[in-house]
Amino acid sequence: MKKEIEKIIADIIQHEMDLPDDYGKTFKGDIIPCILIYGQNAKLFNTDKLQITIKNISSKVYSSRTEYKTNPNPTESDGSDAFIEEQNINLGQMFQVDIYSRNNEARQRYWEVSTALKSTYAEQQMDLYNFKIGTITNAVNISGADGGSVINRFTVTFNVITHQQKIKFINYYDKFPATLQDERGLIGNFLNTEQ
Repeated sequence: MKKEIEKIIADIIQHEMDLPDDYGKTFKGDIIPCILIYGQNAKLFNTDKLQITIKNISSKVYSSRTEYKTNPNPTESDGSDAFIEEQNINLGQMFQVDIYSRNNEARQRYWEVSTALKSTYAEQQMDLYNFKIGTITNAVNISGADGGSVINRFTVTFNVITHQQKIKFINYYDKFPATLQDERGLIGNFLNTEQ
């Protein structure tokens, strides 16, 4: 993929829910995030407004394959880029979106995450980046999980299927230098170029 899937999902939700990039800064100068990927060093709950986090909670490999191809435009004279190794993997990933607010906004708008994921804009992003968001989402009210603090919190989970690819140049088994020796010593150096 050309872009991290978490960033694409964040963009879809932000676009469809019409959310700002952030809510400004605290009196200490910390940015007050609106939507962020889980694990970033940002402080939550420093505003009454809606805040959203996105994280990948599990992955399952559906397919992993390696293919070898001839490089149509080799540039190295020693043949080190004559062949291409193409590694491909198809993943099923489960994502979790947490919606928080100290006011009623999380309770009133959590369902918009599910509709954002099936919007026209989401379909356009899926076509552009070649991935698929599952049609079924699950939402759970976990407002009491934060103990004594009064925070409305909802969790929405859904599945995404993605494809990743890695391409690198390799030496193929018939394109390498060889040294031939017997018990008396070196017989010669060879470059195997047999086709």
